[in-house]
Amino acid sequence: MLQRIVALAQKEFIQIRRDRRTLAMMLVLPILWLILFGYAFTFDVSELGIAVVDRSGTTIGAAVAEALRSYDRFVPVDLADPSEDGIREAIFRGEVVMGVIIPPGYGEDANAEVHILLDGANLFAAQTAARLLPAALEPAQETLQTEFQNRTRERVEEMITEVAEARKAELLERVPPPLQAQVEQMLSAIPRPSLDALEIAAPEQPRLGQKVTTLYNPDLKTANVMIPGLLGLVVMFMTTLMTALGVVRERELGTMEQLVVTPIRPAELMLGKLLPYLLVGAVDFALVYAAGRYLFDLTFAGNLPLFILLSLLLVFTTLGLGLLISTVSQNQQQAMQLAMFTLMPQILLSGLIFPLDAMPRAIRLIAYLLPFTHFVPIAQGMFLKGQGLDLLWPNAAVLAAYAVVVLGLATVRFRKRIA
Repeated sequence: MLQRIVALAQKEFIQIRRDRRTLAMMLVLPILWLILFGYAFTFDVSELGIAVVDRSGTTIGAAVAEALRSYDRFVPVDLADPSEDGIREAIFRGEVVMGVIIPPGYGEDANAEVHILLDGANLFAAQTAARLLPAALEPAQETLQTEFQNRTRERVEEMITEVAEARKAELLERVPPPLQAQVEQMLSAIPRPSLDALEIAAPEQPRLGQKVTTLYNPDLKTANVMIPGLLGLVVMFMTTLMTALGVVRERELGTMEQLVVTPIRPAELMLGKLLPYLLVGAVDFALVYAAGRYLFDLTFAGNLPLFILLSLLLVFTTLGLGLLISTVSQNQQQAMQLAMFTLMPQILLSGLIFPLDAMPRAIRLIAYLLPFTHFVPIAQGMFLKGQGLDLLWPNAAVLAAYAVVVLGLATVRFRKRIA
C-alpha cells in the first residue's frame, strides 16, 4: 500500500512540475502575500499634505502654525491663494488633506477658533489627520499654558499693586500732614513680593479652540468612499473572469473549432464573444450604481455621461485582459488561476482598500502600473467631489492607453490562436 501511495505522490509531483503556471503560483503567491500584508498594507498614512493660513497676529496663533508645519507626519503645502477659498480648492484638487485657518486675534479673543478643513473623500488620510491633530498641537498647547500663566501673573501683580496703592492712600490720610512724606518714603522702601515662583493654575486647563469641517464626506462613512470604487471592481472582476472562462470553455468543449470552420471572420467571432460580457458588465455597473444611490444615499456629484465613458475605458481593458488570458490558458482551471493572479494585486494595490499614500514608495510605483489604480481616483473624485476631466485626464489617459494596448494585443493573439 505504501508503495502505491508513494508512486501516486511521485506522479502528482511530476504533474505539478510540468504545470509551470500552477507551480509558480504555489511558490510566488505565499511570498507575495507575506510581503504585501506584512510590509505594504496599512491604513495609517505616513505623510499628509496640509495647508496653514495664519491670520492671527498673536503669539498663540504663530505657535499653532509652527507646530503644524513642523510636525513630522505633516507636509506643508504653500498655496497660491492663502485663503479659505484657496484651501477648499486645494482640497478639491487633492493637493492637501487638511487645511487650517487661524483667525485674527486667536489666543486673545475668547470666541476665536481655529477652522480645520478635512478632505472626507480621502477617508483614511482624513481619519489619520484627525487622530494626529492633538499630538501635532501639543507644543502650541504648552505655549498656550505658558501664555496663560504669564497673563494671570500680570493680572495678579496689577491687583496687588492696586490694593497696595489703595491701602497706601488710606494710611496716608490717617497720618498727620507733617509726617506723610516720611511715611510715604518708608512705605516705598518696603520690597514687594516676587511672583516669579508662584504657580498660577487655571480653574480649567486652557485648550486651543478649534472647529473641524469635513468636506465631501461629512460623516466619514466608509461606504461613501468604497462604493464608487466597487463599481469598477465588480465590472473588472466579472468581465475579466467571465471572458477568460467563456473563451476557454469553448475550446475545451471543441465548439471553437466548429466556429472557426464557419464563414464567421475572426474579428466577428471575437466581438461576438465579448459583446455578452460587455452587456453583463453594464448591468452589474447599473446595479451597483443604483444600490449606492438608493440604498446608501450616495449622491453623484459629477458628470454622469463622462463617468460612464471613462468607465468604458476600464471595461475595454478588462475585456482585453480576459481575452488575453484565454489565449494563454489550456483549460478553465488555468484561466481562473491566471485571472485571479492578475485581479488580486489590482484590487489590493488600487488604493480602494489600503491607502496608496501609506504604502512604501516601491510598492506604490508598482501600483501605478496597474489599470484599476487609475480608475479608483476617477470614481471617487467624480462621485464625491464632482471633479472633471481637467483634473482626471492623467488617469483617463492611462486607462485609454491600457485599453488600446491590452485589447490590441489580445486581438492579435486571439486571431493567431484560431488561425
